[in-house]
Amino acid sequence: MSEIDFLNIQINEEALESQIIEQIKLKIKAFDDNKIFYDLDDLVAITSFSKGHIMNTFFNDPRFRQIRRRVGRKWVFPVQETNTFLKQWILEQPNE
Repeated sequence: MSEIDFLNIQINEEALESQIIEQIKLKIKAFDDNKIFYDLDDLVAITSFSKGHIMNTFFNDPRFRQIRRRVGRKWVFPVQETNTFLKQWILEQPNE
């Protein structure tokens, strides 16, 4: 049997990254209108990352440690500072 490519997918990485950033901005804007603080569930919603992934990637970033606050048993994150951090953090990630 001969090998035939049935499917060949090419991805424009710049366009994909632009779309990801745009979607993050839209999600953040939807939360921005009425919130002062995010909680961990909000971060899951706006980043589309699982709690485990958040904990393993940016939760312990020294810049994010300065932002986050533990109030009782709950973590909270000021909206504007968190948005600024997330926008910078995503730009620092490798574009694979």
